[in-house]
Amino acid sequence: MFWEIIRIALTALRGHMLRSLLTILSVTIGAFSIVVMLSLAEAGQATLARSVEAIGGTRLVWWVPKLVRDDRDRSRYSRGLVREDVGLIASVPYVDRATGMINLGKRTVYVTADQREQFDVVGLLPGMLDGLTWPIDEGRRFLAEEVDRWDRVCILTEGAARAFFPLEQAVGRTLTVFDKPYRVVGVLAKRKVMGIQLGFDWEKSVFVPLVTAEKREGLQSQLVLVAFTQDPGQNPTVVSLGTAKLLAKHNGVEDFQSINFGEILETFYTYFLAIRVIVGAIAAVSLFAGGIGVMNIMLVSVTERTKEIGIRKALGATVSAVILQFLGEATVLSMLGGFVGVVAGLGTVAIANAVVSHWSDYWVPVYSGVGVSVALGATMAIGLFFGAWPAFQAARLDIVECLRR
Repeated sequence: MFWEIIRIALTALRGHMLRSLLTILSVTIGAFSIVVMLSLAEAGQATLARSVEAIGGTRLVWWVPKLVRDDRDRSRYSRGLVREDVGLIASVPYVDRATGMINLGKRTVYVTADQREQFDVVGLLPGMLDGLTWPIDEGRRFLAEEVDRWDRVCILTEGAARAFFPLEQAVGRTLTVFDKPYRVVGVLAKRKVMGIQLGFDWEKSVFVPLVTAEKREGLQSQLVLVAFTQDPGQNPTVVSLGTAKLLAKHNGVEDFQSINFGEILETFYTYFLAIRVIVGAIAAVSLFAGGIGVMNIMLVSVTERTKEIGIRKALGATVSAVILQFLGEATVLSMLGGFVGVVAGLGTVAIANAVVSHWSDYWVPVYSGVGVSVALGATMAIGLFFGAWPAFQAARLDIVECLRR
């Protein structure tokens, strides 16, 4: 019975090919929108999540400097965030690692006088690169004795190393930073991060020991305190306790602000959920319009096939058989539109992923299984819902009246 209904439905649709194609197209647009928009939204979310996880994930908590504007606070103003504050944060319960860094801004870095580049220079405390899970591609990290002696050593990002030494190994070579010679001891692996900015260029930066920048070069800047918690669920507790300790040390002056990466990611997830809801609403309007088209063509079909309905009833077709026949036609019509929309949507997503991935190594291609399921399920529901009234209209026709026409 099922396959017979499908066969009759396809035969009826082929009888009015152009009309059927136009109706299918109205449903196709809605299914296409669902697949494309949900896939791209999920790809953006996956890309952001991978970027956050690459730098320590949702366990990351920062305290960054904040400008003090109140005159009364300025009179009690401390030195701001300094290296001694790292020990305070390390003593907070649930903190797995505490470290820090200073962004020293863009500086002229060069090997020879005619080979100069403007790179971000960052001063690091021990453990910062480990906390960011940033592996070394060539050489090594800073040694403890190098930090203790305030040695002029540096680590380059992969892009900075290739800019200065495109055809040779950078480790062991000397760069001029702050107009002083710095020996390259390591090159970081290329990092794929999108949407996360920590104050320096992920591709072209130079990292030096923070204590060297302060003691040897006399550079002073506000420190960024970084904590890696044992579990993201403990982030709010760490923020609360860490902030209380810093306030006590800073004479009650809140010259800093905390950043909980777990909350940031949750906020972005909320944005992406809102995008999904908006996409669903737009697609629902499109599918509703397509459903009206399905109902319209089925009502026309019932009118045109009145005599056929009478003959079927005269030969013994039951009311339920007539209803199933026209419901089947409406569902097949709608499902064909949904299938075409899904295929076209997946093809468009594949092209979009290829284009974005070509220009950005950070992108995570995603094909939304939820989008495909929702599109096919919605088009089936559209066929059943909007095909019900024409089907019942056909079933209610009187045999004698049908045969007279």
